Amino acid sequence: MKVSIIVPTKDEPNAGKLVEMIHEVLTGMDHEVIIVDKSAAQQKIEGALIIRQKSSGLGRAILEGLGYASGDIIVTMDGDLSHDPKYLPQMLSMIPEYDIVIGSRFVAGGRSHDTAFRKLISQAFRILAKLILGLGVADPLSGFSAVKREVLQALRLNPVGYKIVTEILYKAKRGGFRAAEVPIEFRKREAGKSKAGVGEAARTLALMLKLRLGLQ
Repeated sequence: MKVSIIVPTKDEPNAGKLVEMIHEVLTGMDHEVIIVDKSAAQQKIEGALIIRQKSSGLGRAILEGLGYASGDIIVTMDGDLSHDPKYLPQMLSMIPEYDIVIGSRFVAGGRSHDTAFRKLISQAFRILAKLILGLGVADPLSGFSAVKREVLQALRLNPVGYKIVTEILYKAKRGGFRAAEVPIEFRKREAGKSKAGVGEAARTLALMLKLRLGLQ
């Protein structure tokens, strides 16, 4: 089993450190790291394939990275160290029993070190996602996931903004695929600037409504 880790980045100063952590955690496992970069100046990171993103948005970056990935399992994670690679072995161990495994802030044992305001927003959108999409997972807006390649190949993805994993979960559930969650500690970014904001919140809500109405 080969694992492809796709990390979208845009001016993330700790991307190199993340790559080192991934390689350390996955020592002995066949894997590759693909950085899909939208930075002003292209980064030079040892141990990773660097792709200059041509499209816009995190979701589109994942699709671009998928075109270069050779793994049987596709992992998505943030490039700001909020997703700790130490959870990867446990997530990967749950495949092939499950088709999708997500790192969850909201199952028992999970935690978030985000600001109080961002925690409130996350909780609000978590509730909205459950009400609108009916997903049976505690953290449907997580960006930390491990997905069988065959699942992604079976889905028609048209990502809007950041929440491609939400789209994957919704469409995979309709396709009969199974999802599971692993508790994680979501860490506060150490450096760089968050890309989330009011515009992204609006895009996330629009995505959920379009998915529910079959327009996405």
